[in-house]
Amino acid sequence: MKKLFILTIFLSIQSIWAMDNLTDELDVAWGKLKKTVSKGDFRSFKSVYHWDAVLVNGTSKKSYPIKNAFEGWKQGFDDTKSGIISAHLDVKFSQRLYDKSSAHETGIFHYYTINKEGIQSDSYVHFESLWVKKNNKWLMIMEYQKSRTDKDEWDELN
Repeated sequence: MKKLFILTIFLSIQSIWAMDNLTDELDVAWGKLKKTVSKGDFRSFKSVYHWDAVLVNGTSKKSYPIKNAFEGWKQGFDDTKSGIISAHLDVKFSQRLYDKSSAHETGIFHYYTINKEGIQSDSYVHFESLWVKKNNKWLMIMEYQKSRTDKDEWDELN
């Protein structure tokens, strides 16, 4: 009986550690997104997304391949890389659901740029993301930019 109890505790600890490790892995993927945005590294930014990823745009009420979204985002990366602007991405989560090979996250992202005159432009967006783990790498397969929000809502989210 004692051995069974010890085994149960050991397996519970292993399970908790594995889940914490998965959160860390997802945080690394988000960290890569943040870093590529701030460096204007478009090629590395695209590598975080699955080849067949989809963007769901809640504002325009459309869904399309992420490749189409990349076309619209490329100029911002070029402007960042050349120093015309600095770009930044921060993320806060309201929910993170995952297992060893898939994840669904909900929250708000804050994307902002600062131009050479020091003027900051902010975008706060409610989002959902769907991730898959392939060959030990997390890839976003769906990004749902649900709706715009504001700094007050951002500040309320822990």
